[in-house]
Amino acid sequence: MAGMNDRPPPHPVPTAPGLWQTWGRAPILALTVFLLLANLTCQLLAYGLGGGLMLPLLSGSLLGVVLPLELLRRRGLLDPATDLGLDRPCAATLALVAVVALAGLLPTSLLAEGSLRLHPVDPRWAALYNEHLPLGPGGTVIAVVAAVFAAPLAEEIIFRAFLQRLAASLWGPLPGLLVAALVFGIVHGEPWYLFGLIGVGLVMGLVWEATRSLTACWLAHALHNAVSLGALLRGGGISPEPAVYGPGDWALTAVSCVVLALAGGALLRRRRRVRTA
Repeated sequence: MAGMNDRPPPHPVPTAPGLWQTWGRAPILALTVFLLLANLTCQLLAYGLGGGLMLPLLSGSLLGVVLPLELLRRRGLLDPATDLGLDRPCAATLALVAVVALAGLLPTSLLAEGSLRLHPVDPRWAALYNEHLPLGPGGTVIAVVAAVFAAPLAEEIIFRAFLQRLAASLWGPLPGLLVAALVFGIVHGEPWYLFGLIGVGLVMGLVWEATRSLTACWLAHALHNAVSLGALLRGGGISPEPAVYGPGDWALTAVSCVVLALAGGALLRRRRRVRTA
């Protein structure tokens, strides 16, 4: 009689094809637009119920983006790893991503200042924003969860895992990156920060192109938002006046651009090595 060790190994369970293998480009584009509109709709509904600014941001991210995708996952139509790039990058990759995100802060802030000089902040918008700044520990926790964790995840799913990937499949990596960054900036609806928002989209697009990892983009976006939120709270709100840059600020920005280029290049080289390994 054959022993237990003589039995043939079980056949591996075949992995169901993901969204990018079974859906065409038009349905994926429709899903992307749906997630954008669902995010906005949930934010407007939560704001109408008196949720301030951070609870709508949290509601839009979780109910408008994460929940629909979770329903697709439960039905076997979406695989978070292959369809979204939700993975576990190595420590070296995450360290480079963090450097890229932090080095991009000053250049994108400078771009935002350029927009501000061309299109001053709407005083009503600034007053509304400053009126709803988080107060107390509870409000700060909600702001951190919404602006640092939930919103970056939702936005990177829409603009990198879907839009940039879709545009790149049509026109190539660089046009895909530019299209996603441009749409990212416009959709935010803040013309006084438009150039800065496009700059942030370019930085996140670089991370996506270099890693194809939603986790890496999420980390980069979360770091950017964490620093921005901290500066906003420390400064007591949004200032409608453009900042005054001195020689030291320009020098730091130049150094940041060099570090950004070096770290971004290192990320791209790591991806090429993985492809050829």
